[in-house]
Amino acid sequence: MKNCKNKTITWVFLKTFTFVFVGLSFLKASAEVIQKSGYGLDSQVLCDGLPQIDVKTSAGLCVGLLAGKQDGLKMPRYAVQSKDGIIYVTEMGGWAFDRGRVYAIYEVEDKDSGALHKKKTVVINLFPNKKLTMPGGIIMDPEGRLYVGTPTAVLRFDPRDKISGKFNIDPVTEIVFDDFAKSIFRQDEYKNAKNYNLLDSQHKNKHPLLQLVANKDFNEIYVNIGAPSDDCGVGFKTLDENGKCLQAESPLASAAVWKVQLSPDSQRKTLKAAPFARGLRNSMALAVHPETGLVIQGENGMDLPSEDWPFEELNVLNEGAHYGWPYCHSNGLVAPLFVGKVTPADCARKYTMPKIFMPAHSAPLGLIYYQSDLLPSLKNKLLVSWHGYQKNGHRIVAYPVNEKGEPTSNQYEEIVYGWEAQDGLRPRGAPTGLTVLNDGSILVLDDKNGAVLRISKGQPAQNNPSIGKPNSNTKHDFSEVIQKAFEPMIPFVQKNCVMCHSQFQRGSAVEILNEMKGTMLNLSSPWESSFWTKLNSRQMPPEMIRSTLHFEASEYDKILPQVENFIRALSKP
Repeated sequence: MKNCKNKTITWVFLKTFTFVFVGLSFLKASAEVIQKSGYGLDSQVLCDGLPQIDVKTSAGLCVGLLAGKQDGLKMPRYAVQSKDGIIYVTEMGGWAFDRGRVYAIYEVEDKDSGALHKKKTVVINLFPNKKLTMPGGIIMDPEGRLYVGTPTAVLRFDPRDKISGKFNIDPVTEIVFDDFAKSIFRQDEYKNAKNYNLLDSQHKNKHPLLQLVANKDFNEIYVNIGAPSDDCGVGFKTLDENGKCLQAESPLASAAVWKVQLSPDSQRKTLKAAPFARGLRNSMALAVHPETGLVIQGENGMDLPSEDWPFEELNVLNEGAHYGWPYCHSNGLVAPLFVGKVTPADCARKYTMPKIFMPAHSAPLGLIYYQSDLLPSLKNKLLVSWHGYQKNGHRIVAYPVNEKGEPTSNQYEEIVYGWEAQDGLRPRGAPTGLTVLNDGSILVLDDKNGAVLRISKGQPAQNNPSIGKPNSNTKHDFSEVIQKAFEPMIPFVQKNCVMCHSQFQRGSAVEILNEMKGTMLNLSSPWESSFWTKLNSRQMPPEMIRSTLHFEASEYDKILPQVENFIRALSKP
């Protein structure tokens, strides 16, 4: 009787197990695999409710995709969330005049969805007709108004009607701050499209984007005004008769972080605006500690040709201090243009040294203090997004800080990494803005891939056997014909593209092509590859770096037929 009972239990267990196994197999088989912004997504594999992307994370974290190119995004840069949960995102639209906009993004219940993800993302364009030029940083005041940085002004507007709650489409904007734009470095360039398009690339501002952060009382806004040039070697005005860089030393300084003082009432009137700290090449990574008010900046160093120099920096900003651009870099080294004019002793004595150093060309673009309880492994740390395409970029890292918010060590922890391109799975990551959302999760903007991502708690992708498998239909090999079609272009890309795209440093055509898969090459639809579309539209290399590259427009006449021949070869079965 005992044996019979055991057999019955065994039979029931096997039957139940078979049913569950078959059921799970059916669910897996019916899962929809889709491509969004270059990511291969399984509709049944989620990160806190969003389709999970295949990228490595530290323990207890995962990354989901909220919105992508299919939702109209192209170059999202920064974001802020309102108290009622609406996420507002600046969309550059390209390095061009009058193409930008601001999107409102939120989730709603999706009762028709067959997937486990029961919500759908709604994306609303607040500026369908009244475009903005290169919108960058975005913040929101306690009254619910948005502040957006553009190359000529910080603008303010109400995103929603106060009575009806409806979104304001093409809203009326007002100027909060534009003192810096009166400088010789910006006053003519952005007047209109004609001025911008006809301006010689040598005289175009190399760092036109504004970043914005505010203190906890919202009566002080800190604004990045980037250096017009890489090293003060070119531009409308460079050195004065004493060898000083006008771009950094002018009363209307570029290469600076400005402080805008606002009235403490609900009107938030501008009371005063002036440079706060100088000698900062480009401060798109900018944060204010929410308790102590300490201002911290991530410096994007000048474009030296070495992979290992100069270091990027984390600077604690003090009012009136000068941080050395363009005279010095890294740990007190003299910049090439100023050798013989400035000494290492000058660098150490006259200018404020960085608090800590970050790897060269990591390109910090996002900076936040994390204080939420949702992700305990990140609490009370400083998070930095590294946007760079060279070896030290495409990841998000965390630094330890003291009670004031000052970073205490050069040693960092990788939070999101392994973000190299793998065809069918993911593009190479290019994180820009970081935003702590109301629930404690972290929004990540990716401007190269048109993606809005979210870091939340969950099982890391590298520990999840359900994801991480390339699409079996993806083409992986390049024929000899394709390689030979690409070879004539190697000198061009290694001269003009390697500054931003380290994959072109590879030695052979097949090595470079394998690195381009998933980012620049769309193997399923080659004529839609960004390598073709951006060169054909003459967007690459970007105008802001052409003078540095000694790039001439006549080079297009030679390269475009070669690119067309290569894409044609790639299109053949």
